[in-house]
Amino acid sequence: MAKVEVQIRRCFCCGLSVATSAIGIYTLILYLLLSALAGYGLSDTTTNGDSSHYNSCELEAQGKINAENRKLTFTPDGRHKVIVEDSSSYHCSFGLYTEEMKYSASNRYVSLVIDILLYVSLVLASIVLLVGLCTYNQWLLVPWMFLMIIDVVRGFISVFFIFWYSYGNLARIATGIFFLGLQFLHVSLWMIIAAKFQRIYNRRNGIPDKVYDVRGGSRAPSTYYGETHGVAPHRGGDYYGDQQRAQQYHYDQQPPYRY
Repeated sequence: MAKVEVQIRRCFCCGLSVATSAIGIYTLILYLLLSALAGYGLSDTTTNGDSSHYNSCELEAQGKINAENRKLTFTPDGRHKVIVEDSSSYHCSFGLYTEEMKYSASNRYVSLVIDILLYVSLVLASIVLLVGLCTYNQWLLVPWMFLMIIDVVRGFISVFFIFWYSYGNLARIATGIFFLGLQFLHVSLWMIIAAKFQRIYNRRNGIPDKVYDVRGGSRAPSTYYGETHGVAPHRGGDYYGDQQRAQQYHYDQQPPYRY
């Protein structure tokens, strides 16, 4: 049976320990914010239904002029002009994801209830994740990993419907692209946490880390080293460095002997 391993030794800017701690803090803050925004959307949906934002956002996305976009300006000579303003707002752009404004009231209510339950669970899982990193317990990372997979799947579905109900509106398309990138970011963060889980598990169970042989461009695992071995084997430049130093000696030279 094949064994899948995630080998990540460091993030692009820092070590794996610092990166996973930063991820825990990031998701804690992010899902606290999303919980608050989804809660506001649920309250507004319960009170006002589609009348507050949804109807005007749909008309805007379809290119129809809403009455709220028109302002009459009167001049001293008795003439007046109509000023049409762009009504793009948070609710008609980012609210498509955070408040599920792409759906009508009935579907939006159910979606927001599911979102709030998932967001609050991820807030708690982020706290548990940070505790697991502090106590070096890999099993405390599992709730975060499980819930993040669910949220990424939910996010891809949400982004699909943002594009589906975009009506060719540039603000909606840009919103969909932004949150599509967010899902790929969360996939990469999940892989980093998975690598941290594996490292903690290996070290707590005495399993040495793998060393990958880079000679000749190979990436196959060559040997193991860890706490049970004295030193790590030569790799990469060290190997060729020793070979080059050996070539500096002539074949007729004899090494010194001690008596």
